[in-house]
Amino acid sequence: LAQIGDPAKRSTPTFRQQTMRKLADLKKTYVQAYLCMHAKARLGVNEDKRKAQLTNDERLKVLQKLSTIELMPRQHLTDFQNRLASLKSCFALTEQELEASPVCLHCDFRPAAESRTEVKGLSDESNSVLSAQSSVLINAAAVLKQLDEQLDKMIEEWTAALISNLEDPTIKSNLNLLKPEPRKLVDGFIEKRTLPDELDQDFIHALQEVLSGLVKVAVRPEDLRAALLKGGSPVTPAEIKKRFEEYLDELTKGKEPGKVRIVLE
Repeated sequence: LAQIGDPAKRSTPTFRQQTMRKLADLKKTYVQAYLCMHAKARLGVNEDKRKAQLTNDERLKVLQKLSTIELMPRQHLTDFQNRLASLKSCFALTEQELEASPVCLHCDFRPAAESRTEVKGLSDESNSVLSAQSSVLINAAAVLKQLDEQLDKMIEEWTAALISNLEDPTIKSNLNLLKPEPRKLVDGFIEKRTLPDELDQDFIHALQEVLSGLVKVAVRPEDLRAALLKGGSPVTPAEIKKRFEEYLDELTKGKEPGKVRIVLE
């Protein structure tokens, strides 16, 4: 770099050769780094097929049907679908293309634009907690695997939530209002504690009818956090408890407490 400021040295053939060689090395390093990040942030051929399968997965269809029941945490399903849809596929990029263009011509991958910021806690010499930010590029294949596993977890959690509410004394009396066939479907579900193999509309309607007496109150994590940490200053456990109770009272005002169901969305 010192030689760049010297006109005499810049004009020598040796300087030009060295500079071109260094630039070529830098370009090669960039191409390899870009290819590596591109492979991490994009789904390959096999992952793209798996994404297509997940989009039409039977478990997802089950959750979509269950989401028509008012009590279910629909936002969880929406978040899942948005996250799945956000995964991009690209397996056409070649090293030769990067020689001519600095970004992928097929998907316009730009690492800086797609990295997310993470805040990590650090400790200094006095054990004070500091915060440091770092940019992290998603691993598309890993996220796809997580989403696959998340489907099973959501089915399990939604099933448990339905059974828990159906066994609630507040709801049990509603079972007697069902006609024989729908009642048989719901009783079978409670007894087996697993969803029917065929999740038809008769079963969904039966659940909707039985659970219709419950009142869903959706709570967003950011709203709960804001209510508990007003001003951001440290508080005592008693104050946190008081704020939480006041927040719940505000949410459930005018509603029968025994029929309210808090759903974290």
